[in-house]
Amino acid sequence: MIYLAIGISSFILSLVLTPLAMKAAVRFGIMDRPVTGLKKHKKPVPYLGGVSIFIAFAVPVIVSKLIIHQELYGVVGILAGAALMMMLGLFDDIKGLSPAVKLVFQFMAALIVLKVNLHIKFMDNNIFNYALTILWVVGVTNSINLIDIMDGLAGGVVAVASLAFFVAGMLAGRINDMIPAIALFGAVMAFLVYNRHPARIYMGDAGALFLGFMMAVLALNQSYSRVNYIAVLSPLLILGVPLFDTFLVIFARLRKGLLPIYGSDDHLAQRLVMIGLSKTNAVRFLVGLTFVLSALAITSTFLAISGALVLYLGIAIAAIMFAMLVMSVDMKNYRKVHRKRK
Repeated sequence: MIYLAIGISSFILSLVLTPLAMKAAVRFGIMDRPVTGLKKHKKPVPYLGGVSIFIAFAVPVIVSKLIIHQELYGVVGILAGAALMMMLGLFDDIKGLSPAVKLVFQFMAALIVLKVNLHIKFMDNNIFNYALTILWVVGVTNSINLIDIMDGLAGGVVAVASLAFFVAGMLAGRINDMIPAIALFGAVMAFLVYNRHPARIYMGDAGALFLGFMMAVLALNQSYSRVNYIAVLSPLLILGVPLFDTFLVIFARLRKGLLPIYGSDDHLAQRLVMIGLSKTNAVRFLVGLTFVLSALAITSTFLAISGALVLYLGIAIAAIMFAMLVMSVDMKNYRKVHRKRK
Protein backbone atom coordinates (compact mmCIF):
# COMPACT_ATOMS: atom_id res chain seq x y z
CA MET A 1 0.00 0.00 0.00
CA ILE A 2 2.86 2.39 0.66
CA TYR A 3 3.90 2.32 -2.99
CA LEU A 4 0.36 3.14 -4.06
CA ALA A 5 0.45 6.06 -1.61
CA ILE A 6 3.77 7.26 -3.07
CA GLY A 7 2.42 7.12 -6.61
CA ILE A 8 -0.80 8.92 -5.70
CA SER A 9 1.10 11.59 -3.74
CA SER A 10 3.38 12.27 -6.70
CA PHE A 11 0.39 12.41 -9.03
CA ILE A 12 -1.50 14.91 -6.87
CA LEU A 13 1.58 17.08 -6.34
CA SER A 14 2.30 17.18 -10.06
CA LEU A 15 -1.35 17.87 -10.83
CA VAL A 16 -1.24 20.91 -8.53
CA LEU A 17 2.28 22.15 -9.33
CA THR A 18 2.09 22.00 -13.12
CA PRO A 19 -0.52 24.78 -13.50
CA LEU A 20 1.57 26.88 -11.08
CA ALA A 21 4.60 26.20 -13.28
CA MET A 22 2.61 27.39 -16.31
CA LYS A 23 1.75 30.66 -14.57
CA ALA A 24 5.34 31.17 -13.42
CA ALA A 25 6.67 30.50 -16.92
CA VAL A 26 4.33 33.07 -18.43
CA ARG A 27 5.10 35.56 -15.64
CA PHE A 28 8.87 35.35 -16.14
CA GLY A 29 8.84 34.80 -19.90
CA ILE A 30 10.22 31.26 -19.80
CA MET A 31 8.54 30.21 -23.02
CA ASP A 32 9.29 27.95 -25.96
CA ARG A 33 8.92 30.31 -28.88
CA PRO A 34 8.63 29.01 -32.48
CA VAL A 35 11.63 30.94 -33.75
CA THR A 36 13.22 28.21 -35.87
CA GLY A 37 12.02 25.78 -38.52
CA LEU A 38 12.39 22.90 -36.07
CA LYS A 39 9.76 24.44 -33.76
CA LYS A 40 6.40 23.19 -35.06
CA HIS A 41 4.01 24.91 -32.61
CA LYS A 42 2.36 28.13 -33.76
CA LYS A 43 2.51 30.20 -30.56
CA PRO A 44 4.74 30.35 -27.46
CA VAL A 45 4.20 27.53 -24.96
CA PRO A 46 5.29 27.74 -21.29
CA TYR A 47 8.27 25.73 -20.11
CA LEU A 48 8.95 24.70 -16.48
CA GLY A 49 6.98 21.46 -16.69
CA GLY A 50 10.20 19.65 -15.84
CA VAL A 51 10.51 21.59 -12.59
CA SER A 52 7.01 20.57 -11.46
CA ILE A 53 7.71 16.92 -12.34
CA PHE A 54 10.98 17.01 -10.39
CA ILE A 55 9.44 18.49 -7.24
CA ALA A 56 6.46 16.11 -7.41
CA PHE A 57 8.94 13.24 -7.72
CA ALA A 58 11.51 14.30 -5.13
CA VAL A 59 9.23 15.20 -2.22
CA PRO A 60 7.44 11.81 -1.98
CA VAL A 61 10.75 9.95 -2.44
CA ILE A 62 12.40 11.86 0.42
CA VAL A 63 9.38 11.62 2.73
CA SER A 64 8.80 7.92 2.08
CA LYS A 65 12.45 7.03 2.62
CA LEU A 66 12.51 8.91 5.91
CA ILE A 67 9.32 7.15 7.01
CA ILE A 68 10.40 3.66 5.93
CA HIS A 69 14.12 3.73 6.69
CA GLN A 70 14.62 6.95 8.72
CA GLU A 71 17.42 7.87 6.29
CA LEU A 72 18.01 8.69 2.63
CA TYR A 73 20.63 6.02 2.04
CA GLY A 74 20.07 4.39 -1.34
CA VAL A 75 18.52 7.39 -3.07
CA VAL A 76 21.01 10.20 -2.30
CA GLY A 77 22.95 9.66 -5.51
CA ILE A 78 19.76 9.43 -7.56
CA LEU A 79 18.37 12.65 -6.07
CA ALA A 80 21.67 14.52 -6.44
CA GLY A 81 22.15 13.53 -10.07
CA ALA A 82 18.49 14.21 -10.87
CA ALA A 83 18.68 17.67 -9.29
CA LEU A 84 21.84 18.45 -11.25
CA MET A 85 20.21 17.43 -14.54
CA MET A 86 17.04 19.37 -13.79
CA MET A 87 19.01 22.53 -12.98
CA LEU A 88 21.19 22.07 -16.06
CA GLY A 89 18.12 21.75 -18.25
CA LEU A 90 16.42 24.71 -16.57
CA PHE A 91 19.41 26.94 -17.24
CA ASP A 92 19.42 25.75 -20.85
CA ASP A 93 15.70 26.55 -21.17
CA ILE A 94 16.24 30.07 -19.82
CA LYS A 95 19.64 31.10 -21.18
CA GLY A 96 20.71 28.40 -23.62
CA LEU A 97 23.83 26.26 -23.29
CA SER A 98 26.22 24.77 -25.80
CA PRO A 99 26.16 20.97 -26.35
CA ALA A 100 29.70 20.78 -24.92
CA VAL A 101 28.69 22.40 -21.63
CA LYS A 102 25.69 20.12 -21.27
CA LEU A 103 27.87 17.10 -21.99
CA VAL A 104 30.30 18.09 -19.23
CA PHE A 105 27.52 18.29 -16.64
CA GLN A 106 26.01 15.02 -17.84
CA PHE A 107 29.42 13.44 -17.31
CA MET A 108 29.44 14.89 -13.77
CA ALA A 109 26.01 13.34 -13.11
CA ALA A 110 27.38 9.99 -14.27
CA LEU A 111 30.29 10.36 -11.84
CA ILE A 112 27.79 10.93 -9.01
CA VAL A 113 26.17 7.64 -9.95
CA LEU A 114 29.54 5.87 -9.81
CA LYS A 115 30.34 7.52 -6.47
CA VAL A 116 27.33 5.87 -4.83
CA ASN A 117 28.19 2.48 -6.36
CA LEU A 118 25.42 2.48 -8.94
CA HIS A 119 26.99 1.03 -12.05
CA ILE A 120 26.93 -1.80 -14.56
CA LYS A 121 28.39 -4.88 -12.93
CA PHE A 122 28.15 -7.74 -15.42
CA MET A 123 31.75 -7.36 -16.69
CA ASP A 124 34.82 -8.60 -14.83
CA ASN A 125 36.88 -5.45 -15.40
CA ASN A 126 35.64 -2.52 -13.28
CA ILE A 127 37.23 0.04 -15.61
CA PHE A 128 35.04 -1.28 -18.43
CA ASN A 129 32.03 -1.30 -16.09
CA TYR A 130 32.62 2.34 -15.16
CA ALA A 131 33.21 3.45 -18.75
CA LEU A 132 30.10 1.63 -19.95
CA THR A 133 28.07 3.14 -17.10
CA ILE A 134 29.14 6.68 -18.04
CA LEU A 135 28.29 5.99 -21.69
CA TRP A 136 24.92 4.55 -20.65
CA VAL A 137 23.96 7.46 -18.39
CA VAL A 138 24.96 10.12 -20.92
CA GLY A 139 23.44 8.21 -23.85
CA VAL A 140 20.07 7.46 -22.25
CA THR A 141 19.81 10.99 -20.81
CA ASN A 142 20.13 12.42 -24.31
CA SER A 143 17.89 9.78 -25.89
CA ILE A 144 14.90 10.97 -23.85
CA ASN A 145 15.75 14.55 -24.79
CA LEU A 146 15.78 13.51 -28.45
CA ILE A 147 12.27 12.04 -28.44
CA ASP A 148 10.77 15.12 -26.78
CA ILE A 149 9.49 16.40 -30.12
CA MET A 150 5.73 15.79 -29.96
CA ASP A 151 3.10 16.45 -27.32
CA GLY A 152 3.02 13.63 -24.80
CA LEU A 153 5.71 11.50 -26.43
CA ALA A 154 8.63 11.71 -23.99
CA GLY A 155 6.28 11.79 -21.00
CA GLY A 156 4.26 8.82 -22.23
CA VAL A 157 7.33 6.69 -22.93
CA VAL A 158 8.88 7.55 -19.56
CA ALA A 159 5.64 6.82 -17.69
CA VAL A 160 5.42 3.32 -19.15
CA ALA A 161 9.14 2.68 -18.65
CA SER A 162 8.94 3.88 -15.03
CA LEU A 163 6.14 1.43 -14.34
CA ALA A 164 8.20 -1.35 -15.95
CA PHE A 165 11.21 -0.52 -13.76
CA PHE A 166 8.91 -0.54 -10.73
CA VAL A 167 7.74 -4.05 -11.61
CA ALA A 168 11.33 -5.16 -12.23
CA GLY A 169 12.37 -3.73 -8.88
CA MET A 170 9.44 -5.43 -7.15
CA LEU A 171 10.32 -8.81 -8.67
CA ALA A 172 13.92 -8.36 -7.54
CA GLY A 173 12.95 -7.03 -4.10
CA ARG A 174 14.82 -3.75 -4.63
CA ILE A 175 13.01 -1.12 -2.54
CA ASN A 176 15.45 1.64 -3.48
CA ASP A 177 14.45 1.17 -7.12
CA MET A 178 10.73 0.77 -6.47
CA ILE A 179 10.28 4.07 -4.57
CA PRO A 180 11.73 6.44 -7.21
CA ALA A 181 10.18 4.45 -10.05
CA ILE A 182 6.61 4.67 -8.74
CA ALA A 183 7.09 8.32 -7.71
CA LEU A 184 8.28 9.17 -11.20
CA PHE A 185 5.34 7.32 -12.73
CA GLY A 186 2.83 9.32 -10.70
CA ALA A 187 4.50 12.67 -11.38
CA VAL A 188 4.75 12.12 -15.13
CA MET A 189 1.19 10.79 -15.46
CA ALA A 190 -0.19 14.00 -13.94
CA PHE A 191 2.03 16.12 -16.17
CA LEU A 192 0.60 14.35 -19.22
CA VAL A 193 -2.84 15.77 -18.34
CA TYR A 194 -1.44 19.16 -19.41
CA ASN A 195 1.07 17.97 -22.00
CA ARG A 196 -1.19 15.93 -24.26
CA HIS A 197 -2.02 17.43 -27.66
CA PRO A 198 -2.42 20.36 -27.86
CA ALA A 199 0.10 20.83 -25.05
CA ARG A 200 -0.48 23.64 -22.58
CA ILE A 201 3.03 23.28 -21.14
CA TYR A 202 6.32 21.66 -22.16
CA MET A 203 8.74 19.86 -19.88
CA GLY A 204 11.69 21.59 -21.56
CA ASP A 205 15.25 20.39 -21.15
CA ALA A 206 14.72 20.65 -17.38
CA GLY A 207 12.31 17.77 -17.68
CA ALA A 208 13.86 15.84 -20.55
CA LEU A 209 17.37 15.71 -19.06
CA PHE A 210 16.03 14.87 -15.60
CA LEU A 211 13.77 12.11 -16.94
CA GLY A 212 16.53 10.75 -19.16
CA PHE A 213 18.89 10.56 -16.19
CA MET A 214 16.24 8.76 -14.15
CA MET A 215 15.66 6.21 -16.91
CA ALA A 216 19.39 5.50 -17.07
CA VAL A 217 19.77 5.14 -13.29
CA LEU A 218 16.65 3.03 -12.71
CA ALA A 219 18.02 0.56 -15.26
CA LEU A 220 21.28 0.11 -13.33
CA ASN A 221 22.12 -2.44 -10.70
CA GLN A 222 18.98 -4.51 -11.15
CA SER A 223 18.90 -8.27 -10.48
CA TYR A 224 16.65 -8.85 -13.45
CA SER A 225 16.49 -12.64 -13.33
CA ARG A 226 17.74 -15.66 -11.45
CA VAL A 227 16.72 -17.88 -14.37
CA ASN A 228 18.84 -16.56 -17.25
CA TYR A 229 21.63 -14.04 -17.68
CA ILE A 230 20.15 -12.74 -20.97
CA ALA A 231 17.58 -10.80 -18.93
CA VAL A 232 20.31 -8.28 -18.11
CA LEU A 233 19.35 -6.81 -21.50
CA SER A 234 15.86 -5.98 -20.25
CA PRO A 235 16.56 -2.21 -20.03
CA LEU A 236 17.36 -2.20 -23.74
CA LEU A 237 13.80 -3.37 -24.39
CA ILE A 238 12.13 -1.13 -21.83
CA LEU A 239 13.95 1.87 -23.32
CA GLY A 240 13.79 0.46 -26.83
CA VAL A 241 11.88 3.38 -28.37
CA PRO A 242 14.24 6.22 -27.32
CA LEU A 243 17.35 4.10 -27.98
CA PHE A 244 16.08 3.08 -31.43
CA ASP A 245 15.27 6.69 -32.25
CA THR A 246 18.73 7.82 -31.09
CA PHE A 247 20.56 5.40 -33.36
CA LEU A 248 18.15 6.16 -36.20
CA VAL A 249 18.74 9.91 -35.89
CA ILE A 250 22.53 9.54 -35.64
CA PHE A 251 22.62 7.34 -38.74
CA ALA A 252 20.26 9.59 -40.73
CA ARG A 253 22.18 12.78 -39.91
CA LEU A 254 25.60 11.29 -40.58
CA ARG A 255 24.31 9.99 -43.91
CA LYS A 256 23.28 13.57 -44.78
CA GLY A 257 26.68 14.88 -43.71
CA LEU A 258 25.33 16.49 -40.52
CA LEU A 259 26.72 16.17 -37.02
CA PRO A 260 24.18 14.37 -34.77
CA ILE A 261 24.12 17.33 -32.34
CA TYR A 262 22.39 19.51 -34.94
CA GLY A 263 18.61 19.09 -35.21
CA SER A 264 16.72 18.02 -38.31
CA ASP A 265 13.38 16.44 -39.17
CA ASP A 266 14.41 12.80 -39.11
CA HIS A 267 12.99 11.30 -35.91
CA LEU A 268 11.02 8.07 -35.75
CA ALA A 269 7.79 9.81 -34.73
CA GLN A 270 8.13 12.20 -37.67
CA ARG A 271 8.71 9.30 -40.06
CA LEU A 272 5.53 7.65 -38.78
CA VAL A 273 3.66 10.86 -39.63
CA MET A 274 5.07 10.71 -43.16
CA ILE A 275 3.91 7.09 -43.42
CA GLY A 276 0.36 8.26 -42.74
CA LEU A 277 -0.27 8.44 -39.01
CA SER A 278 -1.54 11.58 -37.35
CA LYS A 279 0.84 13.11 -34.77
CA THR A 280 -1.45 11.93 -31.97
CA ASN A 281 -1.53 8.39 -33.32
CA ALA A 282 2.23 8.39 -33.85
CA VAL A 283 2.64 9.21 -30.15
CA ARG A 284 0.12 6.55 -29.18
CA PHE A 285 1.89 3.99 -31.34
CA LEU A 286 5.30 4.65 -29.75
CA VAL A 287 3.93 4.71 -26.20
CA GLY A 288 2.07 1.48 -26.96
CA LEU A 289 5.23 -0.02 -28.42
CA THR A 290 7.06 0.88 -25.21
CA PHE A 291 4.39 -0.98 -23.26
CA VAL A 292 4.73 -4.08 -25.46
CA LEU A 293 8.54 -4.05 -25.26
CA SER A 294 8.40 -3.56 -21.50
CA ALA A 295 6.01 -6.50 -21.15
CA LEU A 296 8.36 -8.64 -23.23
CA ALA A 297 11.30 -7.50 -21.10
CA ILE A 298 9.52 -8.57 -17.90
CA THR A 299 8.45 -11.83 -19.54
CA SER A 300 12.04 -12.59 -20.52
CA THR A 301 13.07 -12.64 -16.86
CA PHE A 302 10.96 -15.79 -16.33
CA LEU A 303 12.17 -17.69 -19.40
CA ALA A 304 14.88 -20.32 -19.62
CA ILE A 305 17.97 -19.13 -21.44
CA SER A 306 16.93 -20.80 -24.71
CA GLY A 307 13.54 -19.08 -24.65
CA ALA A 308 15.09 -15.72 -23.78
CA LEU A 309 17.58 -16.06 -26.64
CA VAL A 310 14.79 -16.80 -29.12
CA LEU A 311 12.78 -13.84 -27.82
CA TYR A 312 15.63 -11.35 -28.08
CA LEU A 313 16.71 -12.66 -31.48
CA GLY A 314 13.15 -12.26 -32.78
CA ILE A 315 12.96 -8.71 -31.44
CA ALA A 316 16.33 -7.84 -32.99
CA ILE A 317 15.20 -9.11 -36.41
CA ALA A 318 11.93 -7.17 -36.12
CA ALA A 319 13.87 -4.02 -35.14
CA ILE A 320 16.12 -4.32 -38.19
CA MET A 321 13.16 -4.76 -40.52
CA PHE A 322 11.35 -1.82 -38.90
CA ALA A 323 14.49 0.33 -39.26
CA MET A 324 14.70 -0.50 -42.96
CA LEU A 325 11.05 0.48 -43.39
CA VAL A 326 11.23 3.85 -41.63
CA MET A 327 14.60 4.74 -43.18
CA SER A 328 13.07 4.35 -46.63
CA VAL A 329 10.62 7.19 -45.91
CA ASP A 330 11.25 10.41 -47.85
CA MET A 331 11.32 13.24 -45.29
CA LYS A 332 11.73 16.15 -47.72
CA ASN A 333 8.13 17.36 -47.41
CA TYR A 334 7.69 16.76 -43.68
CA ARG A 335 7.20 20.44 -42.81
CA LYS A 336 4.28 20.63 -45.22
CA VAL A 337 2.72 17.32 -44.19
CA HIS A 338 2.93 17.82 -40.42
CA ARG A 339 0.68 20.90 -40.55
CA LYS A 340 -2.16 18.73 -41.87
CA ARG A 341 -1.78 15.97 -39.29
CA LYS A 342 -3.29 16.68 -35.86
